[in-house]
Amino acid sequence: MPEPSSGQPNNSGVACVWVEEAPPINPDLPRPKQPAPDFPKLPPDPAMMNVLDSLVKRAEFEAKYGRILFYEPNVGIWLMTSEGDGTGKNCAVSFTETPKVSNIVLFSGPTQKGTGAILFQGIGMPATTEIKEIQPTLTFKGAQPMPIDAALIPYGKNSGILVLTDMVGMMRRANAENEVTLQLDGKEVFRASMTGFMKARSAMLECMKAE
Repeated sequence: MPEPSSGQPNNSGVACVWVEEAPPINPDLPRPKQPAPDFPKLPPDPAMMNVLDSLVKRAEFEAKYGRILFYEPNVGIWLMTSEGDGTGKNCAVSFTETPKVSNIVLFSGPTQKGTGAILFQGIGMPATTEIKEIQPTLTFKGAQPMPIDAALIPYGKNSGILVLTDMVGMMRRANAENEVTLQLDGKEVFRASMTGFMKARSAMLECMKAE
């Protein structure tokens, strides 16, 4: 039986949570709770974005959230949130819209246990209390819309996260700084600028090919 996982995508392309089958127990005793998904660390909150207004505090910001790859106050910030482990594993970059911090994109590279994922988090995401398989439409401005396999995952009180498992393929295909949108059941649930993406893409691909 597979080892328990914590919300990480598997090779089927669907994010899931494995739970070990428990032996028979006394029905009068409470059943153990399923482990909660362990979500990747998301980019900075609005309050912390203020430290970027002062170059003196930039080092403090990077020490907490990751190396700054691109930053424009009225556009957004790309961060190298994980520099990897030197083997091409555990690399990650993120984009956060500023100044409102309303939409976030996180490219999480392959690990020892998974193939990586792209996470979209935003105020337009439908709320959910359970993991759901979905097939939204992803569109980069100027390109044809494409259906993608994904999952909607509980996150906070008002939003979910879409998880795509083909992170490496998407990173290689997305070679322009175009706006990205996601539609679910004909409704737009996410829209964000990709300005600065080429710097993040270059850093991510360089990190993933490390040996």
